[in-house]
Amino acid sequence: MKKIGLITIHDTLNYGSLLQTYALYKAIESLGVEIELIDYKCKAIMDRETTYPLSQCRNIKDIIKSLMWHKAMQKKYENFWSFIKKNMKITKPYTRENVKELNNIFDVFIVGSDIVWGTNITGNDWTYFLDFADDSKTKIAFSSSIGTKWNSDVEKQILSNLNKFKSISVREELAQSWLREIGINADVTCDPTMLWDSSFWSRMVERPKTNEQPYVLVYMWTKDMRTVNHAKMYAKAHGLRVKCQQFYNPIPGVDNVKPVSLEQWISLIANANTVFTASYHGLLYSLYFHKNVYYYNRENKSRMESLGKKLGISNREISGEFKEQPMIDYQYVDNVINEMRRKSLLVLKNRVSEI
Repeated sequence: MKKIGLITIHDTLNYGSLLQTYALYKAIESLGVEIELIDYKCKAIMDRETTYPLSQCRNIKDIIKSLMWHKAMQKKYENFWSFIKKNMKITKPYTRENVKELNNIFDVFIVGSDIVWGTNITGNDWTYFLDFADDSKTKIAFSSSIGTKWNSDVEKQILSNLNKFKSISVREELAQSWLREIGINADVTCDPTMLWDSSFWSRMVERPKTNEQPYVLVYMWTKDMRTVNHAKMYAKAHGLRVKCQQFYNPIPGVDNVKPVSLEQWISLIANANTVFTASYHGLLYSLYFHKNVYYYNRENKSRMESLGKKLGISNREISGEFKEQPMIDYQYVDNVINEMRRKSLLVLKNRVSEI
């Protein structure tokens, strides 16, 4: 049996990044193949995903951040890694310096999902384009995302790398068109979290406390704080509390909560009355649990734009003043998601069966 190495953005403090890693890993594993998650350490991502330890402080501002944020962020990081080790088989750590050693372990490399091809995210780390893999290795991209269109000065190198792939699928129609512009054909497949229905994710939901009052959840927000302000306005009109997922500077007038595990984060969404979010995966999980959700497309806009159009929920994107919308037609949304899941699973099964 050929051995598959999965490379993605997993070593992170972002809930969505780890959940898509888990979802894709389990989907590939369910096909009866041998798979291992590659513990690749991307410098740009490592620098960004800090827990602000005191040992890394360089000035008084860093020390203040460490005192205020490190404890909760470190607990979150530890819980994330506990989840990884419990649910997935993972390699030893690799860096850009020794990543070529993976050729001695794996026959097949799969890259995806998340914004693995967002060069602005990875600091132009070509590892996610599998440039380290020998030509004899099978290279597959599944639901890879670009986020923001590449600068023209890197297109030649991208084309050179992607021409060596056996098959490519991307997560958004815009990414598909950007690849077509440089001469690469790609399928469109769903975010890996969509490969599993809501019953799969419901197993991670913690029951609310018996005295829990109905609440509006804010997960990630725009710089001008419209997300929070709209949530407050909506909550006041409907007699609800506002919970805001906030590890950093507390926001006045809301309950600031710090979910330090995937289960706590999913439960906040699943148990909410309404969700206001500027997060792609915040939107996805709100849809999985049939929430009354409003979203804000703040960055890497292609993914939310594509999803909103496909599911017929573009009216839920708030780009200006807030206005309440009719309830989402979840029968239609579920039908579209089910079809996306069916087609994407078929693509994944076919690709794996061909190796």
